[in-house]
Amino acid sequence: MIRLKSPRAITELPGFKEGLFTVQDITASLAVRLLNPHREWKILDLCAAPGTKTTQLAELTEDSAKIFATDIDAERLKSVKENTSRLGITSVNILPYEQLLNSKFDSVLLDVPCSNTGVLAKRVEARYRINPKAIEKLTKTQYDLLTTAAKLLKPKGKICYSTCSIQKRENNELINKFLQESADFELESELFTLPSVDGFDRDGGYVAVITGK
Repeated sequence: MIRLKSPRAITELPGFKEGLFTVQDITASLAVRLLNPHREWKILDLCAAPGTKTTQLAELTEDSAKIFATDIDAERLKSVKENTSRLGITSVNILPYEQLLNSKFDSVLLDVPCSNTGVLAKRVEARYRINPKAIEKLTKTQYDLLTTAAKLLKPKGKICYSTCSIQKRENNELINKFLQESADFELESELFTLPSVDGFDRDGGYVAVITGK
């Protein structure tokens, strides 16, 4: 990763239009790294838009894995196509959610909708829209997505669950609940990161990799 010494408009940086790089926070980049995707895998990015982690999957598998990207918001999927096209990636197939429900994957990347409490420096409005009731609604959506991802896995497949939240209810507590209710899965690894301005500044977030037995 490269850190800029001073702020600049991303689209004006040399190499951006040519597809030489994309922009990602250090913490956000940890999810795909922890998953450690393999070239021979068939991978689903279930909540793909805008596609930054999708393209990272392609990068770490040398654009050789079979990667499928989808999102419940068809309009937002356009940004995934824009990113993959600009970067010259060919291993990503962008499909409507309904076309993937009967498929099985070696791995599912699940970057769920969350409270954004780990990225308050960027999402200032989260301070005013997040309350206990909002968290309760989000955790239900997150759990539903997790159970959906589990049904799409091949035997011994992996789910990489990630948020940009620092709320326990959205992170390790939710994963622990899933594992208690799903005996066919176990925790492989997890990582919790708090926001920090020390050294290379970073956002907060959480990632867990769970594996089918």
